Amino acid sequence: MRPRWKGKGSAQLALADPMSKIVSKLQSCTTESKSCASLSNEVVLCEAKPEQAKLLNRACFGRPVATVTKGRQWFQLGLEEALYLSNALNCLTIVGEDGSPKDP
Repeated sequence: MRPRWKGKGSAQLALADPMSKIVSKLQSCTTESKSCASLSNEVVLCEAKPEQAKLLNRACFGRPVATVTKGRQWFQLGLEEALYLSNALNCLTIVGEDGSPKDP
């Protein structure tokens, strides 16, 4: 059974830019910027630079949070997403409300 693609040209786009490549770019970009995310109740908030925001959207990680500040983009990550970025990809540091790093 072949995968179904929504949208014209989606299959070609996926072949040209596979998910593994997107995740690799996200890992590299996030590691270089030494990204931190704040743990708040059951969500994790992460500030993303424009390139990171684009890659997070492409990889379907989190949800963008609307802000009034131009040039700043925040993402609300679920606990599973934050844990994956933190432990599996080693590219995100999660900090608590007191600012200290948390071990997931």
